[in-house]
Amino acid sequence: MNQTKRTGLVVLLLSTIFLLAIGTVQAQDSGSISGAVYLDVNGDGRCFNTGVTGEVPVQGVTIEFVSSDEATVVTLTSGSDGTYGLAAAGQSYWRVTAKPDATKYVVTSENPLYAPVFPDNGLAQTGYNFCVSQGTNAVIILPESGAAAGSSMAVWVTAVLGLSLIGVGIVLEAKRRRS
Repeated sequence: MNQTKRTGLVVLLLSTIFLLAIGTVQAQDSGSISGAVYLDVNGDGRCFNTGVTGEVPVQGVTIEFVSSDEATVVTLTSGSDGTYGLAAAGQSYWRVTAKPDATKYVVTSENPLYAPVFPDNGLAQTGYNFCVSQGTNAVIILPESGAAAGSSMAVWVTAVLGLSLIGVGIVLEAKRRRS
């Protein structure tokens, strides 16, 4: 065998080994996110292993996955057993949102959920479960992000008190600097 053919075979062999190694590393970099959707009969936001009759899996609920840079958006639906799963999810802090048909269901559990798919947290994220209640008049008990924690009067009193303390601090600092 001449030198050129031998060199070509060596380059081909090394290239193949290199590509296989890269494929293995990329496969290790991807993770998965899975969970389920269940019916919340009493609308309390809990529907997994509660012992409440009728809290069964819900098929056909849209689940949306959005990567932290919002460059990747994947939409799936829950299966006949209520489960869903995103395989080969890249490393990201994924926002997982249940988006049921608004004419049939309303989400009563926390929505969206966040799944950190990183080697430190584990690449396989499980248990991202949602509860949905039939109808559009379900009472959502769990707080929504950004909702006010108390009455508006308490918020105003707190704001005025806080601003007063800041003002007193500024006056005292000005007097200290003059002395």
